[in-house]
Amino acid sequence: MSQPASYDDLPPQTSTVERVVTVLLMLGLAVLLLIASFLGLFFAMASDGCVGDVRCNGAQIGAGIVVASGSPWVVYVVALVVVVVRWVRRKRTWWVPLAALVVGALLWVVGGLIAASAVG
Repeated sequence: MSQPASYDDLPPQTSTVERVVTVLLMLGLAVLLLIASFLGLFFAMASDGCVGDVRCNGAQIGAGIVVASGSPWVVYVVALVVVVVRWVRRKRTWWVPLAALVVGALLWVVGGLIAASAVG
């Protein structure tokens, strides 16, 4: 039985330019992560509509804040792991930060919708 080929024996399939672009995109994603996480905390203002006879669900507002503020961190860590694994396997990585941006933005919006739907 033959031994499996190691990743060191594979020819490189990615260029230096692609790796630089990936690093720059990951750095940009890190900046956006901080901004999105900070702005996700502002969904706590959804509770401002909870006055008088308006019924609100505080736990649901809290869940929306956690999703909006926490999901960018989770998405970034997953994207970082995927980039490292794909680099080791010598596969293209430029698209990973872009996909993480889309997924992170969608989860941030979902968190906002969860918090906003708790009012009324």
